[in-house]
Amino acid sequence: MSAVSEKVASFLSRQMISGSLLLAVSGGIDSSVMAHAIFGLRNSFRRIGVAHENFHLRGEDSNRDQEFVRNLAQRYGFEFFTADFDTLAYAKEHKLSVEIAARELRYNWFRELAQKEGFDFLLTAHNANDNAETLLLNLVRGTGRQGLGAIRPYGPLGDKLYVARPLLEVERSEIEEYAKENNLEYCIDKTNSQNEYSRNKIRNQIIPLLQEINPSVVKTLAKDIGRFRSLNKEVDGFCVEKLRGLKAESTGRGYSILNSLSEKYVVCRVSLDKLKETGNPDFWLSELFRFHNIPLSEDAIDNIASALQTAEETSLTIPMASHTATVERGELLIYDSSFNDCDFSPVQIDACGSYFFGSYSITFAEREKDGFDISDAVRNGLSVLDASRVSFPLTVSTMQTGDKFSPFGLKGSKSVADFLNSRKVDLLFKDIIPVIKDKDGKIVCLPSLEIDDRFRVTSQSNKILIVSASLK
Repeated sequence: MSAVSEKVASFLSRQMISGSLLLAVSGGIDSSVMAHAIFGLRNSFRRIGVAHENFHLRGEDSNRDQEFVRNLAQRYGFEFFTADFDTLAYAKEHKLSVEIAARELRYNWFRELAQKEGFDFLLTAHNANDNAETLLLNLVRGTGRQGLGAIRPYGPLGDKLYVARPLLEVERSEIEEYAKENNLEYCIDKTNSQNEYSRNKIRNQIIPLLQEINPSVVKTLAKDIGRFRSLNKEVDGFCVEKLRGLKAESTGRGYSILNSLSEKYVVCRVSLDKLKETGNPDFWLSELFRFHNIPLSEDAIDNIASALQTAEETSLTIPMASHTATVERGELLIYDSSFNDCDFSPVQIDACGSYFFGSYSITFAEREKDGFDISDAVRNGLSVLDASRVSFPLTVSTMQTGDKFSPFGLKGSKSVADFLNSRKVDLLFKDIIPVIKDKDGKIVCLPSLEIDDRFRVTSQSNKILIVSASLK
């Protein structure tokens, strides 16, 4: 057994990989060597499949590779699966680089295929050189401590599927020697010699320069990566406990609709004072991002760290790729930005019933006042109004500039914006709080938050209108 085969067999044994395998095979030298090594171990597995994706980025070469892998799978007696992608269109639609678009398409398909076909493990052909390149890329682009661990040797990839990389301890020179010794055919991707992509620049220009300083730089970086991964395991538990200690104390906002908004959209709420007290906010911000699976944003971290140095009270909104952060009232909040996709266009309410508005379901119901426990209803987040004073059709919209109303118990008016400030409504939520107006444009209520005193239930009221708002 060759050194490469021994390393592959040892890796699979250590990770206790058995059952059914799905091999990601591009047709290049790395994946062709992996497929050949697995073929030599085929009796250890119940089922082996080969997955090949055609990204249609290299003209006829892409189709050539697809047919090569199809024939390779047939020769080894492995099941064959393939998919065709319009990668450029996907990248444009999702505003991604071609590299990231191809990666998303690839792994999404792997997960779907494995779930549909019942494969237990996905094997990819990343090698020690790929690992060294990834470490350098992470350092150049900016990374937390987890990025120093480069490519995971093994880990979950969705429900019931695990990804494993049996060549991760094998250098590219060993792979080339194995292919030569076994007379393996493979496809050559001409784009690997072009420096259009960041990884190719690292591979073709940076690594050779580093090898002039240290001919064994790939092996050295592999050892460093191993140390970083061990260090991360030791530090993980401490960091989780520390992050829990940075959470902001409950502010007692108390309103059910505000609590629901927080539960749905707020990923984390951190005390700025506690963050400042760590003495190393940049590090703990990067840990916070990693803990909550938020893509690392150096600009966001710099902006938040700068806000910590500001003496006066500030409010700051920091947009990110998939999240939004705010600094307000001594807290850092990070939101899931999915509510930005909701349509908050005004909705007309012609009669009682249930209506959708943005991410809310708003219900209007009329009933007799007698026997109805108004206090209990209010405690449960319902808005209770005198039905005789409410004139349909109503309109549900978000807060508009200049909106004023008379909060319950207040004689005189107050701007909706000032009311929301007094209730410590989070900055981003102010723009999506529903406001209900009657046919004359008077604000009736902010459902499940406050009613206008002009529409309150009195001793003369006979029928009541109950309004509730909940998140879909």
